[in-house]
Parts: sequence; structure tokens; C-alpha cells
Amino acid sequence: MKIRLPIVLCSLFAITLFIGSHGATSTLFAQQTEEAHFMAELSGKSGIPPNLSTKTIGNAIFTVTQDGNEMLYTVNAVNINHVTDVVLVFLTGSVTSNVAFLRSGSQQGATGTINGLLVQGNITSSNLAGLLKGKQISDLVKDMLDGNIYLRVSAMKFPLEIIGKVTPAE
Repeated sequence: MKIRLPIVLCSLFAITLFIGSHGATSTLFAQQTEEAHFMAELSGKSGIPPNLSTKTIGNAIFTVTQDGNEMLYTVNAVNINHVTDVVLVFLTGSVTSNVAFLRSGSQQGATGTINGLLVQGNITSSNLAGLLKGKQISDLVKDMLDGNIYLRVSAMKFPLEIIGKVTPAE
């Protein structure tokens, strides 16, 4: 009995320290997003309905900065022409909402032929739209972790040229 009491007390102390050090939301978020990386593989086959007419493929990389206040992105595509929009979309069940415009054809016009870098930049909370308007990058990260965020690339010929689910990079 004398030996067990110190072990129990030490265990309770260790658990209390662990909970106390991880209780703050900002600390927990910083640990979750510190250099967090996400990716998307893009194709016409992932669309609903699938776009089997396109031979375009692509990929995207997203990196949350260490302070969690912005997300850097790079989107590449091969064999695509006249891109109009590149958009992050919240998609689950019957709910669809554009949440961040990475490239807008209405503001920038359509591209020419692309075989490589399509668009790169950064997203901050002020760039968030739709369901995430007025929210933080941490909310976008949560939706990515929940599997609700897709990257959609539209072109003049196909409004839904290629699409892919954004998932944690391995």
C-alpha cells in the first residue's frame, strides 16, 4: 500500500501536467498546424458527374504557416487550356460552398495552355468566403482534416475540368 500511493500520486501529477499543457486551444492548434501539409490529386474522374472527356491532371500542395495565420499553396496542371477559376470548395452531402478563390477568371481572364504551374499564393482569413467567411485558417484546416474540402479547377470548355479532395500529406 505504501508503494502504490506514490505511484498513483505521480501518475495523477503527470496526467494533470499533460492536460494543463494541452488545454489551451491556441497551443493545441499550433501543435496541430505547425508546418501542416495537405495535398490534392486532381483529375476529371473525381468530379460528380465525372468528366471523362478531359485528359487534364494536376496536383496541389497546401502548407499552413507555423503561426497558423495563413496557408501557402501551389497548384500544378498538365494539358489544360483556358483556365477560368481555381477554387477551394466545401462539399459534403447536399452542401456545397466556395470557401476560397485561388484564381478568378472574372478578375484575371482565362489562361492560355498550362503544362506546369497554374497558380500559387497564400490564403489568410480575409480570403475566406461562403461558409468560412469571417472564420480563421484553423477552421479551414479543420474542414480539410474532416475531408470536406476539394480543389476545383474550371476551364472555358469544362466548368468542372478537374477536381480533387484535399487531404493531409503523408
